[in-house]
Amino acid sequence: MSKSPLTMEKAPRTGSFAAGVLGAVILVYSLLESMLAPALPMIQQGVGASTAGVSWVFTGLLLSGAVCTPLIGRLGDIRDKKVVFLVVLGVVVAGVFLSAVATSIVVLAVGQVLQGAGLGLVPVGIGILRDTQSDGTARTGTGLVMGMSALGSAAGVLVSGPILTALPYTWLYWLPLIALVLLGLVAVPVLPATRPSGDGKVDWAGAALLSAGLFAVLIGLTQAPSWGWSSAKFLVLIAVGVVLLAVFTAVELRIDRPLVDLRTGGKPVAVVCLVAFAVGWATYAVYLALPTIVAAPPAVGYGLGETATTAGLLLLPLGVVGGLSAALTGRLEQLLGSKTLMVLSCVPVVASSAILFLARHDAVVLALAAGLAGLGVGIGLTQAINIVSSSVPAERLASAIGFVLIVRTIAGTLGAQVSGSVLASDVVPGTPLPTWSAFSSAFVIATVVGLLAVAAGLALPRRIAAAV
Repeated sequence: MSKSPLTMEKAPRTGSFAAGVLGAVILVYSLLESMLAPALPMIQQGVGASTAGVSWVFTGLLLSGAVCTPLIGRLGDIRDKKVVFLVVLGVVVAGVFLSAVATSIVVLAVGQVLQGAGLGLVPVGIGILRDTQSDGTARTGTGLVMGMSALGSAAGVLVSGPILTALPYTWLYWLPLIALVLLGLVAVPVLPATRPSGDGKVDWAGAALLSAGLFAVLIGLTQAPSWGWSSAKFLVLIAVGVVLLAVFTAVELRIDRPLVDLRTGGKPVAVVCLVAFAVGWATYAVYLALPTIVAAPPAVGYGLGETATTAGLLLLPLGVVGGLSAALTGRLEQLLGSKTLMVLSCVPVVASSAILFLARHDAVVLALAAGLAGLGVGIGLTQAINIVSSSVPAERLASAIGFVLIVRTIAGTLGAQVSGSVLASDVVPGTPLPTWSAFSSAFVIATVVGLLAVAAGLALPRRIAAAV
């Protein structure tokens, strides 16, 4: 990928500092979002919301991220990525502040929706590294950013407990807010400016079609367990979403300056999207199953009878292993090659689901499953982005990475809802807890999804041609 003389000149002075700041921002953002789940009852009481109302607020964050990320990625392609990154960070800070001071469900909803834009920080941040650093430095930086995302997501559940014990729940917002403001002040002088790669135009019609399609699909998926998978509301929403996304695809293939250029990258990008889908599904399957198994009393036939703190500790290997393996991905690619590493990264995704069959009463197996999931996330997603970076022209990089992240988001939502429905379909008599048979069915589905990713990885060309 070509870089301008101006940006290449800055690389020696800014590479490590820029990657460190970007990684720190993503770490804090990931921590913020994952810390909130254990505090949901406290937040509900604090703003006087119903259970359904407060859950919709957090669904809004998911929808906001899915809708905003492709647009933010495209803006990163046609504007100075540093400016776009700082503006999005400012929107997130405003959202965190509103959520911290919220005393009503409406203010909290607005704050959460603004926070959702933070998902777009990842593709724009990686785009900054790709535009301004040498290829090796950029790949290392990409691993750092993706590793911090994995670490933050897993560590947030563990960190939230001590904070909620000592402080009101609003400090789950205030502490990240302080950190993000300080990091923003550091980012202004440290992050290098980039030259716009595109022609400055945004496909607003495509943005509207993609946003509406994603909105319909994600609303349908998040409400499927309560509405029923065969309910008219679910089927209509999914049908509308699929039609809108099909129209979006047709439009994007016909115009000269699409929001997401589906013609670039070819088979490598298609395979990467399949792998991202598998990683998203498998990761959320672990997140969903592990805390329930930990909390269940052994009398039901499985479980440890332990607290949420224990569940957080057992999930921690996902983040730690994910962070470390992501940082090493660039070096592993040099040793093994792009295709081999992509295929191998899917193996721990399969193993993390398969090994859960042995986790009835065994904390070590649960921790191992979390660590294997982290290994798949760290290497798989980082290598996926490295392949996209090699296959897509510079003027399309941020939007292409954003699209891959949206695929992962949809897969995670689908995996969580399908797994949740499977678990709810067969419960231990007299309790709300799933039977071990229900868990086994969820593990089988997740394992099959992982195996499909392995098969997709095998379809990668042995040598991936660099984009011009």
